[in-house]
Amino acid sequence: MKKCASLLMAMLLTLPLSACSGTKEAGMSIKPSQFSEETTEVLEIFDEIQFFDVSFDESAKSQKISVWVYRDGQWHEDGTIEGEIKSSDERIAVQLTDTSFDLYLLDETGHTQYTYPVLETALEDSATVLNWKIEEPVPVELDQEVAFWVKTGVEDHSMRTEVEPHDFRSVQCNAGIAVTLTVSEQEIE
Repeated sequence: MKKCASLLMAMLLTLPLSACSGTKEAGMSIKPSQFSEETTEVLEIFDEIQFFDVSFDESAKSQKISVWVYRDGQWHEDGTIEGEIKSSDERIAVQLTDTSFDLYLLDETGHTQYTYPVLETALEDSATVLNWKIEEPVPVELDQEVAFWVKTGVEDHSMRTEVEPHDFRSVQCNAGIAVTLTVSEQEIE
């Protein structure tokens, strides 16, 4: 299954970035990537892989993508990927399982892969897991964290609180993973 997912990821990484963005929204935003109907049907098989398009304006100089893991009653930032913004449009491909995280940053110059092979979560022990991803364009503001994929789990068979995209930390859970984006006007030193 992992080989099939990797093959699919490689195929989708070759899609031109400009073909997917359509009309550019005013300001900065993150939204789910749009693909053809056939590609969308294939992607539905691999629900652990999601694609997001990010639009930056001229004020954006750097970005930070963080992986947050809920354990011991708190959210911990288990990993960050920081870098300069090289293009006004970028695609982010994320493969998120209960215990690992792969990130692909794509722009017109190519792609870069980052891997966190082991995340210590208790999601596999959860009776109920809520899997939330953004479904509409979400505005991105400088120095404001935007959660774009959150998985939370509880030991019993019901979620007490629905995930709010802007405040995943308020969810009553015993396990979780969140992926966030923060854009800054500061350059990376």
